Amino acid sequence: MEDINEIYDRVIEKLRGGPSLILEIAEKIEKDTLQTQTIVDYFTGKGEIKKTSRKFGSSPVYFLEKDRAKALDLLMQTLNNQEKALVLKIREKKVINMDSLSSAERYISQNLKDFMKTVSAQDNQTGQKADYIYEGNLDLDTVKSIINSKDEKTKQITHETSVKKIKENKELPEPEHGNILAKNGFNDPKEIEKGVFLCSYGQYNTKVVVQVLNKKSISKKDFINAMGYSTVYKTITFIITNAEKIAGNKSFGSMVNVIKTDI
Repeated sequence: MEDINEIYDRVIEKLRGGPSLILEIAEKIEKDTLQTQTIVDYFTGKGEIKKTSRKFGSSPVYFLEKDRAKALDLLMQTLNNQEKALVLKIREKKVINMDSLSSAERYISQNLKDFMKTVSAQDNQTGQKADYIYEGNLDLDTVKSIINSKDEKTKQITHETSVKKIKENKELPEPEHGNILAKNGFNDPKEIEKGVFLCSYGQYNTKVVVQVLNKKSISKKDFINAMGYSTVYKTITFIITNAEKIAGNKSFGSMVNVIKTDI
């Protein structure tokens, strides 16, 4: 019977050469991929080997701690443009208050656990408890220090972003949201963001999110943003729009629904 320590030594020898996929490790230890997965995951469970949550093809990326950056560089190849943008953003800012992210970014961040982590802390500006995402290789003492520091540059960027959003919102005439919501059966609206409401809907007054979009076309990005609301508020999101063109919505199932009407 083959000694488990000998197999371990061969796995480590392979990983010393850099991050590897299951098929590559299987070739090294001369086992099939199923056996290799079981063996390597055993060592991973003991903390001796690291692996990514996200897969590269059909396999996680296995690595030694010294090669974490290389493993993440490999995973970057699997990200779409929006995911890459968020990873680069967190690498630049190091720590970001979740409230400053769009709903789409909050939704996307759930699939980027290899690159970023979350923590709750007291907001230094408001004194209220807030949720933050931070770059995955930072220790919590460093994260706390960044949260508590007064970063004037970050505040200026936040201000400029808010001004930009206000300007964009003024490009189209403001719809009568209350009338639009009531006409489509949504009651007791509470505005949670500009043009986004938490409403009661249906016979049982189910809480749902309703987004009023007065624009010419609804893109995949709009659907991702709407899915973000569904994730944050744990309910269905409706998009009320007068758009002439609407992107496909199949990948979001019944969680995001479109109501086309005059606005």
